[in-house]
Amino acid sequence: MSARDYRAAPGRLALILGGIASGVALIAALGIINESVAANFRTMLERAAGKAALQVTLGTGEVGFDESLVQIVGADPGVAQAFGFIRGTLAAADQSGEVLQLFGIDLGTEAVDSYDVRVVEREGDEIEMLNDPSSLFLTEEYAGRRHIAVGDRVKFATTSGIRELHVRGLLRPEGIATVFGGNLAVMDLPAAQRLVGKERRVDQIDILVRRDSDVAALAERLANNLPSSLSVTRPALRGERFERVIGAFQAMLDGLSLLCLLAGVFIVYNTTATAITQRARDLAIVIALGAERRTIFGLVLIEAMILGVIASAMGIAFGYGLAHVLLSLVANSMGVVYQTRFSVESLSLTWRQAVWYTTLGTAGALAAALVPARKASRLDPLDLMRPDFREKLAITSPNRLLLGIAFVFLALTAAAIYVERTTRSIAWGNTAALLLWVSAISLAVPLMSGISTLLRHVFPRLFGFDGRVAVEGLRRSPGRTGVTTAVIALSLTLCVTVSSVARSFRESERNWFILMGDLVVSAVATEGGWLETPLSPKVGDVLGSLPGVVRVETYRVLPGQTFRDSRIAVVAVSPGFVDTEQFRRQIVAGDAEEAVRAVRSGRDVIVSDNLAERFGVGVGDAVRLPTPAGVESFRVAAVVAADYSGDQGSVILDCARFAALWQDTLVSHFNVFVEPGANLEEVRSAAVRTLGHDYMVKVLTVPQTLAYHQGMVDRAFVFTYAIQLLVVAVTLAGIFDLLATQIIERRREVGVFRALGADEWHIARAIRLEAVAIGVVGALLGAVLAVGTSLLWVHINFRILIGYILEHHFAALTACWCVLLAAGVAMIAGQLAGRGALREPVLDALRSE
Repeated sequence: MSARDYRAAPGRLALILGGIASGVALIAALGIINESVAANFRTMLERAAGKAALQVTLGTGEVGFDESLVQIVGADPGVAQAFGFIRGTLAAADQSGEVLQLFGIDLGTEAVDSYDVRVVEREGDEIEMLNDPSSLFLTEEYAGRRHIAVGDRVKFATTSGIRELHVRGLLRPEGIATVFGGNLAVMDLPAAQRLVGKERRVDQIDILVRRDSDVAALAERLANNLPSSLSVTRPALRGERFERVIGAFQAMLDGLSLLCLLAGVFIVYNTTATAITQRARDLAIVIALGAERRTIFGLVLIEAMILGVIASAMGIAFGYGLAHVLLSLVANSMGVVYQTRFSVESLSLTWRQAVWYTTLGTAGALAAALVPARKASRLDPLDLMRPDFREKLAITSPNRLLLGIAFVFLALTAAAIYVERTTRSIAWGNTAALLLWVSAISLAVPLMSGISTLLRHVFPRLFGFDGRVAVEGLRRSPGRTGVTTAVIALSLTLCVTVSSVARSFRESERNWFILMGDLVVSAVATEGGWLETPLSPKVGDVLGSLPGVVRVETYRVLPGQTFRDSRIAVVAVSPGFVDTEQFRRQIVAGDAEEAVRAVRSGRDVIVSDNLAERFGVGVGDAVRLPTPAGVESFRVAAVVAADYSGDQGSVILDCARFAALWQDTLVSHFNVFVEPGANLEEVRSAAVRTLGHDYMVKVLTVPQTLAYHQGMVDRAFVFTYAIQLLVVAVTLAGIFDLLATQIIERRREVGVFRALGADEWHIARAIRLEAVAIGVVGALLGAVLAVGTSLLWVHINFRILIGYILEHHFAALTACWCVLLAAGVAMIAGQLAGRGALREPVLDALRSE
């Protein structure tokens, strides 16, 4: 019976499979990407660590620590070898600006074997190479892509300016040379230290342990002998910490993709209900011949389970392909959020993931089929002999009951939000969003019933006979019509919510205190996200000497410092940054004047509002931060809003105290203030001319700097557009199926109208009116639901997941466009469905019953 039905209506089978497959595909794609990013990051850490069993680090290795500690570590009897190691970035000094990760390794020691550095082509001998501070090794992959040969001298932009480096050899794609997709350069440690401004410092110490040593005891002994700010850990533990960090990002993606699966479930509900209606008389005959009703119930569920397994397998396959498409977009988004360059060499799909996605898809199909299966098992053969049997089969519930269910779910939503805020658990946040969407679905049916009653008086007056036919179509199956309306609402909710979060981020950045002055000068290359590679403080001296420049303020941020086992930013600013009205207006706790004086003098620090909220830090409290020399305690003088330097929060202090404690004088960007009345474009041109020969910098006005950061926000959210397109496609298919089904159920009615002389244009117009009514009502419901969902995401979920505290800015323009789009999509679906209905000969339609 099922096979015959699906052969007669293959589109319905495709819709059932597609509804579940699309939801599973999205969840699988995002899950595969996150698993792949984590797996590749683990692999990168293992290859970068070489044969090391332990590592000594400070934060994420941004500023490093005294290299003399390498000797202290190496002197321990349990240590076989200890190697200093530094990281940096190089940018090709051409229009491409392609960024390389620079590793500094002591090439004159056994470190070459530990990191598995294999040179396939070499120029000169080892002594000549070590004595040349410009010696550089590139990977074969990068050199081949850039047409660079051994012996070439290539210009790269560094923190100290543009330098010409001598390519001494090429690295075979093994060991350390395989990280970052081959975008890697290796230099001898002392040369790399000078190049990136880390003289006599290392970012980490990699330790080879003697075979007879206890690794845990050695780690404890080293931790006691080294400054308390340094951590001694296994390389694998760093990977686990990273996975905890990106776990929040994964939870955000799960929340978005669950919406797509939910939309798919309700589309399957509609199509399954339609299939039951189409087979009603056959099922009734089976019951009349003696089949038990529970057997019918079980068979419908078994059919749904089989289709769910098939759809899940299709979804996993499609999700793997979708992961390839979305990989770079999601990796870029994570890079913007976490200031890390993500390189994924291969996608990873485990059996555990495959089983989970199959279970999820099958459960969705079964949940969608429960109500239709129950209806099928209660068919009365005598009722099916009556002309109005289709109306009796319609799955309905009293509006009061549905309203009561909706209010119950709203109450549960409020409870879930309360628990989420109390426990800071995003699982409760996703549960709250899911409950809110279910309450909207429960409201959709009574809402559509009420609007149908209203339109019963409006449409006939405005559109005559066509309007009356359209209204009757809406009232014929309120359950399926309401569910389709809810699916449209969910789709629009996703689009508007994501747009509202992105707009809230963009608009909130307007208050960021770094957007001050007249010009902002920074490196072209970035550290992996929005943060530019730091520059030498000499750039500030050059800028300060330009005609028309009053003063130059500096901003330096280290986004990978540690506070209470979390990753925060340490921000060093020159006094002019905090001593402004713009900065004072953003202080939300503490005395503004006293705080400015305390920071200018180097006594105290200011913390961001997201750090204060996340860790319960207030004015007068002490924050303890690891520095190269040890853990330093700072008193909190104030709390400032709208600082987006770190997703988990930031600590702001005076640049002079920062330089003394962290031994770092580099600058992330320079804010230039010009004289009143000076020609800004002339000053900008002078800065570009003066710096352009020695540095690769961008010189932007403050509005252009804001546009740069807002562009990074758009880059972080760009992958969500693909998600939105997928949901819209699923929704379009759902609208078309509803209309096509209702027309099939009214074939005889349409045939009678045509036999009595009704114009086909009027019949098609009635179908379009019905479709537009469904689309517009669904869109308006979605716009209202999006207000609540976007408030939940901006003020609660996003704060817990990512960490930033944002102002809420509703994407009203996007909502308006979505309403128009929903009406247009619905009209197209109505046009297609009407064309199919009018293609059937009149006599065949009259015989359909």
